[in-house]
Amino acid sequence: MQLLPQKKPALKEGAKIIQARYDSMKDWRMDPAGYFLIRINPETKELEVGLCKRQNVVEVLVKGRNAEEIYNTVIREGLTKDLTHAAYLGNELQKAEIARALNIPYVQDDPLDPAMLQRSRLLKKGSSS
Repeated sequence: MQLLPQKKPALKEGAKIIQARYDSMKDWRMDPAGYFLIRINPETKELEVGLCKRQNVVEVLVKGRNAEEIYNTVIREGLTKDLTHAAYLGNELQKAEIARALNIPYVQDDPLDPAMLQRSRLLKKGSSS
């Protein structure tokens, strides 16, 4: 099978260029569908997303092997009504998936801690000697 040569992307003349911006203090709004709690299940190592309406009571639990199947399920099931919330969910689930792969703690809304990666490597190195 012969592959067609790839064309280099080109910006159309007169294309609209938008500078990205987001201020979490000004732009954030609550999703009318509720909010999500995200974790890595300590026993099964599956990613889990719990939809809550109030007081961290999970009304719907979505669990799966990877971020992509979970966020697509959340969208397909109509568990979010807000595109910004869906984007946030995808970002957090990807972070959780990376943390799981690197065997470092995942804390929702916190950045991944590179120091934990170094500690994890040192612990592995120490246990293999």
